[in-house]
Amino acid sequence: MTSGQRPSTAAEEGPAWSATAALWDEHWARLADPARAVVLDQAAVGPSTRFLDMGCGTGELCRLAAERGATVSGIDAAEGMIERARARLPDADLRVGAIENMPWDDDSFDVVTGFNSFQFAAERLDGFREGRRVARPRGLVAVCVWGPREGNDLQGLFDAVRALGPAEEEDPDPERPPAFGYPGVMEGLAADAGLTVLSAGEVDVPYETRDVAQLEGALEFDLIQSGIAETVDREEFRRAVERAAGSRRRGDGSYLFHNTFRWLLAAA
Repeated sequence: MTSGQRPSTAAEEGPAWSATAALWDEHWARLADPARAVVLDQAAVGPSTRFLDMGCGTGELCRLAAERGATVSGIDAAEGMIERARARLPDADLRVGAIENMPWDDDSFDVVTGFNSFQFAAERLDGFREGRRVARPRGLVAVCVWGPREGNDLQGLFDAVRALGPAEEEDPDPERPPAFGYPGVMEGLAADAGLTVLSAGEVDVPYETRDVAQLEGALEFDLIQSGIAETVDREEFRRAVERAAGSRRRGDGSYLFHNTFRWLLAAA
């Protein structure tokens, strides 16, 4: 049987991610590759693996799993992302839908993954619970997200771009829970969802651009995601990017940003 109908963010998140699918594919799709390799190794994904990626985007992790011989499925709220994933993997079972309410039966997969997706669920536990539901008994659920802010060079750049829009109201909740990427957070959520944590760790995930023009093109993604692309002054945008990225500029005009992703592997 499939899951009950939990609240979902798909209707809210899907259109924005569809609108930026081309930019994601061009500039950001390969960013997580070092972490993807670690997770696939840790989960021993191979020729007999029934594999599902929750929030699969344009299919990068699904493609890597398929190259290892796995039978691949994926789901994403953004139709534009799934269109690109299907072009990349025409034989995979790729669907548009919500990670909180997936169409597969209980106990369907050997390995279930979520890369930078579980934090978008309507409730913090929903991704973990739904991953556990579709994983077979003793199957694996692997989650990977951005690590702590202080370990990510790109975070300051994202903040500078978003600051060009209207000022955001301060979060009124003084007890807002910490982000998923801080040590212990995903471990606690996994345990609360009935999963048994097997291992966890961090992976260095560098990001490089050949020049400032390519960097500005990549950050167009954030302008659109933030809803400010139509109102931001482009010269102000360029100056903000150059200021925020200045310390990461190398002698040849290229840029290198050091970042960390945090991963967790658990058993159903």
